[in-house]
Amino acid sequence: MKKYWIFLLLFVLAGCSSSDNDDAKQFTEKQAVPFEIVHYEEKIAPVYESLVPYISYAGTDGQLKELKSRFQIDGFTVNMDEYTALFLVTYSGSCGIAVDGVYNDAGKLAVQLMEPLGTDCEKEGVPHTFVLQVPKQQFEKVQLYNGNIIKSSTEVKN
Repeated sequence: MKKYWIFLLLFVLAGCSSSDNDDAKQFTEKQAVPFEIVHYEEKIAPVYESLVPYISYAGTDGQLKELKSRFQIDGFTVNMDEYTALFLVTYSGSCGIAVDGVYNDAGKLAVQLMEPLGTDCEKEGVPHTFVLQVPKQQFEKVQLYNGNIIKSSTEVKN
């Protein structure tokens, strides 16, 4: 009977562990959406301190103006007739973080972050604010991924 319980325990443990949990969510090249980082700062507006990670979406000039004011950033422009602006807020270790890609995931705009490989990074949080522009399309949600984990999600409001 004891062997039975050990076998059952090993079976459950093997089922719970997965070697691909640390891999990034796999998007295909067909899903890729062209993007450009139009602004980057290592700061976070005080109003968003408790909301990190966070993502905001601007599809109109009015929304862009409001987000620029709320994030307390300026010095860039986005042609809102052709593009959508995404404001991404996150923390990383001392090694930093990068936007790896932007994808159309079944009507959702998915932004994939990438942390550099290595273990020499300090855990202390470094703030990051990215502003991306992507060609204008209809999306129901915008999601921020770090690996397989959705860090933030927001519905698109017109």
